[in-house]
Amino acid sequence: MDGLHSPWGTLGKIMSERGYTREQVLWGDSFLNMLMESADSPKYVKGQKPAPIANSTEDIKRILKRETD
Repeated sequence: MDGLHSPWGTLGKIMSERGYTREQVLWGDSFLNMLMESADSPKYVKGQKPAPIANSTEDIKRILKRETD
């Protein structure tokens, strides 16, 4: 994804995600809160492997060994 290089792109993203009008974004909730919520929202990253899950000490050792190789 490309974009969000200016405040206008950020405003547009918030408006489309939440269905807000420009007035709601500018005069409603704190803009800083909206930015933080947008930045921290869950998202999928295409092409990245999921993080390994460890259920035992042996799993942890195996995972750590693989990452150092």
